Amino acid sequence: MTENLILQNGIILTPFEELHNSVLFLKDGKIEKIVYDTEFKSNKKFYYGKYKIIDINNNYMSPGFIDIHTHGVNNVDATKGPYEAMSEFIVKYGTTGFLPTFWNANISDLIDACKNISRFIKNQKKGSKVLGINSEGPYLNPKFGAQDPINSIIPRFNDYNKLLAASEGNLKLMTVAPEIKGAEELIKYLRLNDVTIAICYTEMTVNQLYKSIDMGVSHIGHIFNGFGESTTLDRGTKPYGLQEELLVCDNLMSEVLADKVGAHVHPVWLKIILRCKGIENIILITDSRDINGNPPGTYTMGDGFDAIIKKDEDIVRLVDDGGLAGCIMTMNGAINNMIKHTGINLKDAIRMATFNPARAIKISNRKGEIKAGMDADIAVFNKNIDIKLTIVNGLIEYYNL
Repeated sequence: MTENLILQNGIILTPFEELHNSVLFLKDGKIEKIVYDTEFKSNKKFYYGKYKIIDINNNYMSPGFIDIHTHGVNNVDATKGPYEAMSEFIVKYGTTGFLPTFWNANISDLIDACKNISRFIKNQKKGSKVLGINSEGPYLNPKFGAQDPINSIIPRFNDYNKLLAASEGNLKLMTVAPEIKGAEELIKYLRLNDVTIAICYTEMTVNQLYKSIDMGVSHIGHIFNGFGESTTLDRGTKPYGLQEELLVCDNLMSEVLADKVGAHVHPVWLKIILRCKGIENIILITDSRDINGNPPGTYTMGDGFDAIIKKDEDIVRLVDDGGLAGCIMTMNGAINNMIKHTGINLKDAIRMATFNPARAIKISNRKGEIKAGMDADIAVFNKNIDIKLTIVNGLIEYYNL
């Protein structure tokens, strides 16, 4: 059962405004209203017994973070579960909603995973909410990424129709390489079923890019990771290709991997992405792997690959060739990294972790913003983005004030 809560003495990041001297009211699992502190104090007696009043101690309040790209945490693989363990782990880091994200597994395993996640969504009682499913595969170019190429298959209606049916409407995001045979029919089908379509693990041409946009593609999966390279320099002239076109294409929102050491995207490129795509089109993700939560060492991940976690790093590398294979980031870590690498202000970084991902998967009518009528999903944190309180649908799921 939800509690009626009043959060006072904090700074509210809506994330479109930064509100001082304001008080946030949560009622029946929704955001009820925001009032000035003076108004609250003059009517404070009226609220006793009707609301639980929490002093935020001059910390920040924002919408809860939304991670639309996480392959697992806490030794739990997103294709296998148990999803309770994922939910309970990430809620401690301010994430109030997420999409368990499949790696490029066998199609029959992905169908089974869709069934399991859909069942969990119906019965979930606590933790960060599973908001749907992100399927990064199996319709990828096998040349790219830390994946088993045997699982990259040609789209066939019978397969992806079963996948959609098993998801029961919960498939929110799917990655497709537009150049593979059968991709056009798949993209059209996903659009008809209101699935956000991402491009990644691809060497498509620029012409294929714009054709796919016309068919319904609206999303870039972790930009600069999993894309064909530009041509070589010609007498010192900067080459042009797909990745440069992604930067200037206003039709596409883009996921960004802002890890601590700038391994996935160099800090200079993060600044360029910010200037080209704009605050409104960037989505921070974790690309977290199931070994997230473990100390430095060598581990076997859920997809069977052996990987290394090094001290003071939040990235995962493969043992055999040192290639990048995701992260051990949390969403508050991604926000912190983006601020440090680019100098962006806190409010705008928060937007990239709240409203923007909500908009990308078409739930910004109820999540990702602090305003009356929205779901009461709230993260409270200090200037270092250390989480002090997480509220999901009006329920306190983590408390460290």
